[in-house]
Amino acid sequence: MPEIPKSRTRLVLDIILAFLPWVVSMYALYWFEYAAIWIPETPHRDKISLAILVLGMGASFFLYSYLTRRDRT
Repeated sequence: MPEIPKSRTRLVLDIILAFLPWVVSMYALYWFEYAAIWIPETPHRDKISLAILVLGMGASFFLYSYLTRRDRT
């Protein structure tokens, strides 16, 4: 379990910052559907959606790892 930063505000900001890439990837998928950029017949839509989600979740994981490692030093 990572150590808690000195202030609770800093902890909340770190968590929000860590979740931001994942939320942005989810919003990008929503926007593609809302703006009708992607239709159900778009080739390889499922693979591209999965890649976008994996990139967002991976970026969130690495950013959270960086932030917790930074707080320990």
